[in-house]
Amino acid sequence: MFKKLYALLFLGMSFAANAQDGTRVYEFLNFTNSAKHAALGGYNVTSWDADPNNALANPALMNKEMHGQFGVNYVSHIADIKNASFSGVYRISEFDYVSLHGQMVDYGDMVGTDEIGTVVGDFKAKDAAITIGYAREISDYWSVGANLKYINSTIEMYKSSAVAADLGVSYHNFDDRIKMGLAFRNIGKQIETYSGLKEDLPFQVNFGIAHELEYVPLELSLTLHDLQKFDISQTYNKTGQEVSAGRKAIDHVAVGAELFPGRDFNLRLGYNFKRGNELAVDGIRSFSGLTYGFGIRMNAFRLEFGHGNYHTSGGANHFSLIINLDRIVQGRNYWRSNPWY
Repeated sequence: MFKKLYALLFLGMSFAANAQDGTRVYEFLNFTNSAKHAALGGYNVTSWDADPNNALANPALMNKEMHGQFGVNYVSHIADIKNASFSGVYRISEFDYVSLHGQMVDYGDMVGTDEIGTVVGDFKAKDAAITIGYAREISDYWSVGANLKYINSTIEMYKSSAVAADLGVSYHNFDDRIKMGLAFRNIGKQIETYSGLKEDLPFQVNFGIAHELEYVPLELSLTLHDLQKFDISQTYNKTGQEVSAGRKAIDHVAVGAELFPGRDFNLRLGYNFKRGNELAVDGIRSFSGLTYGFGIRMNAFRLEFGHGNYHTSGGANHFSLIINLDRIVQGRNYWRSNPWY
């Protein structure tokens, strides 16, 4: 078991060591799709529940509760950017799972100009990706998983494509109410470039830990994101001074709290330090970096909402609908065999 785990960790870290700081493309691959993740600070690699969207953030999170679950997501970003996605998970054996995900981002109409700035018309830009995943529970506490994705992008008349993979590990100790997750995301290369110059994919390493309190129905989560690179901050702060090492470290942190985890109704609150540090406006209470949301289950359907504050000009609203297809197909037989779900 541990040989497999060490091999996975070594492979992911080797890609991190060789990652370059060149121009990156397909940043949409790191957009937050799940309303739940959006409400918990924008990042989460530890959630062990029925939400199939978790498997896109960390493929090792696939579990028996996800079997037959299908989720659709919609995000209304600022600047009229529209983001839609779907996720589904199927259990193929006692310990093995497969998943299917799709992502599409429409950046809307953009103004096209020539080399001297003369407007020549409008153009569109779109990104899309299709992902298949596999996960296996290798013990009572450990799971591993991988995603393989094909990416396609169009900007006006220019097109590009790429293939990439995600690798994930999950530790879940329900007796001690502790969960941990580690994900290496977007390991890959371009197949077709926009103009003949190959660019880097948005490689990302995320680690998270979550703990549910013993006597209070509250789960606290801490996620360290973008660990592949220490300096992910702006060069200068709002006063024009160079950003300190301490500030650079805290910009990797996102925290979240979920009240009534795993129940029919949940309330969520989070904070994204990087977003709060970089987008806050002095003298104006904009609550940049704050995230919040809720989830509610009604029979075979679960509705999720999440909001992330970015700036005084607005934020992003995330909507997720999760459908228990297994329950719908089986009907009364499902209720007889699963009276508590």
